[in-house]
Amino acid sequence: MISRKIKTLLDNIKSRHIIDLNETQWWTLEQLLEFQEIRLQKIIKYSYNHIPGYRKKFKQAGVSPKQIRSLDDLLKLPIISREELQNNPNFVNSKLISGTLYTGGSTGSSLQYFESKYSGIIRLNTHLRGWSWNGYQPGKRLAVIASAQGVTGERNTLNLHGDLTTENLQKDVEALKKFKPQHLRGYVGSIYILAKYCLDNDIVIEGIESINPISENLYDFQKKTMEEAFNCPVFEEYCCNDGGACAWECDAHVGLHYCMERAIIEEDNGEMIVTDLWNMAMPFIRYINGDSVKFLENKCSCGRELPLIKVKGRDNDVIITKNGALGATFLMYHGIGYDQESVFRSGIRTIQYIQKPDYILEVNIVKNSWCTDEELLSLKEKLSEIAPGMKLYINIVNEIPKTKKGKRAFIINEDQELLEKWKIEN
Repeated sequence: MISRKIKTLLDNIKSRHIIDLNETQWWTLEQLLEFQEIRLQKIIKYSYNHIPGYRKKFKQAGVSPKQIRSLDDLLKLPIISREELQNNPNFVNSKLISGTLYTGGSTGSSLQYFESKYSGIIRLNTHLRGWSWNGYQPGKRLAVIASAQGVTGERNTLNLHGDLTTENLQKDVEALKKFKPQHLRGYVGSIYILAKYCLDNDIVIEGIESINPISENLYDFQKKTMEEAFNCPVFEEYCCNDGGACAWECDAHVGLHYCMERAIIEEDNGEMIVTDLWNMAMPFIRYINGDSVKFLENKCSCGRELPLIKVKGRDNDVIITKNGALGATFLMYHGIGYDQESVFRSGIRTIQYIQKPDYILEVNIVKNSWCTDEELLSLKEKLSEIAPGMKLYINIVNEIPKTKKGKRAFIINEDQELLEKWKIEN
């Protein structure tokens, strides 16, 4: 029997199509699990009836929607990979597409995916709730440092230069002093480089209340440098929008609360498997996203019963140029990401960077059939710009070989001497 609180919430979803995440964050774990099971049954039934790719996978596994009644029943369903979903219309309901997104993760293989109207609303609302835990509210002054392009057009937002040359760092510092941001958000590597530059040059940026590093693994030495440079706490975030897995750190700083209202996260031998509870345009059901997750046993003193997790993204290395290190997300952006005209390089299916001694950079590329010479040329020009002084070799290959664990490394740094020197210095 459905509890009164859950029934009221479901009635609200039917009438308004949204849920109040500020209310549900204080639900008991039992209420959250009950809500997940109801949404799970709905997305499974919908996918079976309307998404040919899933109907075929479910039939091959001998499973019907009627057999999926609880979270434990998820184990009856097959896992789906990024490769199966890539450029596959059998997993898309084009009539419900309200937005097109691209993975910006560091697997070296980008996925174009789609979201329905209300999954987009839930995505935004989960972020707003997570950011509110570090004190951010829309309208407060926010500085963002990510890739070479601005990532948001919100008012009261300052987009800093992502290409962190000395000249651009100087410009960023001047802009920060003038703008006086209350919050700082951006790629881990970008914020770290900015923080270290401020410390090395005795630069003080006053008034920042919190730092929100995203998209890359955050290491203790990076967190310490950020907090020292800007004299405020760091709040970690994890978000994998392809699949809906997301989690944020509250001010207790004992782990990341995962958003149960948006997706179901499973842990299988440390690997994350995720099921999006809302996306009707392109469902993600038992999607293995390549990240590692660990559920923490302790409860948070903040009072929220949203489970605490620890997440580790793809364990990539860095490419070290004569001007400094290039992180995975930054390379992803300029590789499969966008060219100088802000056009997505859809022709590049998969990419891998290998650094060899003497500043040699080999780039292995798997092309899609529609890849143009212009796309490859724009990539080579951009890499020459961001990795000056490196000998650049572009190799067109049929596939990127897998590691012993069955994964494909995005970055391989074979210059161990240079790598160890960089780690010591940083």
